[in-house]
Amino acid sequence: MDLEHKASKTERVIKTCKVLHCGANEHHMGAHKTRFIQTTDDVIHKQGNQMLQELAIVVLAAGKGTRMRSHTTKILHPLAGIPLVAHPIHTAKLLSPERIVLVIGHQADDVKATLDSRFPNDNLRYTIQKEQLGTAHAVMQAQPALVDGPAQFLLLSGDVPLLTLETMQHLQQLHRDQKAAVSLLSFQTDDNAGYGRIVRNKAGDVQCIREHRDCSEKELAITECNAGVYLFDSEFLFSNLQHIDSSNDQQEFYLTDIVEIAAQQDRRVVAHIVENPVEVMGVNDRTQLSFLQDQWEQGRKDALMRSGVTFHMPGTTFLHYDVTIGKDAEIAPNCCLLGNTTIGENAKIGAGSHLTNATIKAGEQVPPHTIR
Repeated sequence: MDLEHKASKTERVIKTCKVLHCGANEHHMGAHKTRFIQTTDDVIHKQGNQMLQELAIVVLAAGKGTRMRSHTTKILHPLAGIPLVAHPIHTAKLLSPERIVLVIGHQADDVKATLDSRFPNDNLRYTIQKEQLGTAHAVMQAQPALVDGPAQFLLLSGDVPLLTLETMQHLQQLHRDQKAAVSLLSFQTDDNAGYGRIVRNKAGDVQCIREHRDCSEKELAITECNAGVYLFDSEFLFSNLQHIDSSNDQQEFYLTDIVEIAAQQDRRVVAHIVENPVEVMGVNDRTQLSFLQDQWEQGRKDALMRSGVTFHMPGTTFLHYDVTIGKDAEIAPNCCLLGNTTIGENAKIGAGSHLTNATIKAGEQVPPHTIR
């Protein structure tokens, strides 16, 4: 895989991220804040009609997720009350793509049914990857759904839930300004075991992505790593996919090889380094899922508090993606706000309340320990 999150690294990654959060707290505060929650209202005025070019989005969602130790395929596990894979789709929709294509495999019928229910009016397209032979192989399966498509396509991972609209827009802008054939996201880390390295020449130009297993000793020391998010010139990619082979340690078809192909053809390749690696962190096991759930919740609560909602002891309240809360509402400690719960302005939710798909009217006082 292009972005390996090894189980043995999970605790190290999470500890690093906790240090970032407890110190500079750059997820939610300070000069370089990154918000892990967006709504249409947050971004519509920023986005306007600035479509750089027609865009297709491909979401890779075929893997089983063995390390979840579950009968349910990984991408259907919930984060904030909705399927993991729904998070990148919701964010991708804010780019107004011409089409969204999902490459699915394990439990494909369940995945399709779940997403069609979640996104009934979005005409999601699906393609099946019966064997998981690498990311380039996955894109090959998606090619028939893209042959008559837009000039650019953005490749996302269905198990990376916190990627922000702002970062994707920045990648689009960079791609256009640099007239790139391939643009990608990267991140810096000293704890780089397992990640593909971004190899640059002396001028700083990206030359290739070398998977960890295939790195030389010199390349192993590189701290800039591949995040597995790409923006491609569609014509370039589909005219060169056939040049990718499986002559590597894993005997897989690495999409990362397209970077070296582009450089060899003197096509422009650019990388945008994200400031916070948590934004491009994927889920491979339940520990990572729990950690990213916590990061998402902190972002959502911060956004709600900035919009005028009061949380008393916010760390004790659990809430879902579809919950809406009006201005001047107050949430007491130890509440669970689930499903499509709507809380009106100036409402007061008593401590220990458990609300599921509830509608709380403006100004309503909900007694402590209420269950609805």
